[in-house]
Amino acid sequence: MHSETFEQTLRFWYKKSKQVLKHRPDKKKELVKRLELLEYAEQNPDFTINMVNICGLYEIVGGNPDLKKSYYTGTLKIDLISNQIEVSWLIEGEQEQTGYGFVFNNILVIHFSYTSDKQLYNGIVAYEFLTPEIVVGKWTEEIAVENAFEMGRKLTPKELGEPYPEDFFSAN
Repeated sequence: MHSETFEQTLRFWYKKSKQVLKHRPDKKKELVKRLELLEYAEQNPDFTINMVNICGLYEIVGGNPDLKKSYYTGTLKIDLISNQIEVSWLIEGEQEQTGYGFVFNNILVIHFSYTSDKQLYNGIVAYEFLTPEIVVGKWTEEIAVENAFEMGRKLTPKELGEPYPEDFFSAN
């Protein structure tokens, strides 16, 4: 990705995140964390995603297709199970979605499904990892007329209550 394109996509990630989070008082800290990532993110031409380094828990924000100003927040968990990428979302603390997918040309592609009002829905999402912590996604589902967006931030080990790998090693 060209440096100028990287910067534009990064700004787009933050703009969309801010659009969703600015009216949610309980998410002010999340917006601050995203602003910090925006300020310090650097393009690494050697960065590539694989089925291991994308695993983790992400704080997500998104917009629904076909509805203006219909936004959501939630979490996305990416796991590698038996050499298969498996994902689960928890949207607004209540709606569960699951999916599976693969990495292709540095993009994570996921087929997902969920049930709402006893109806099964299916869709596809594609995530581009700008950095190991910043994810930009587009998604659609079978009933949508338009595509929608989803922006993610990978939670740090500290946020998850886990030690950093460096904590186990010393310079000695």
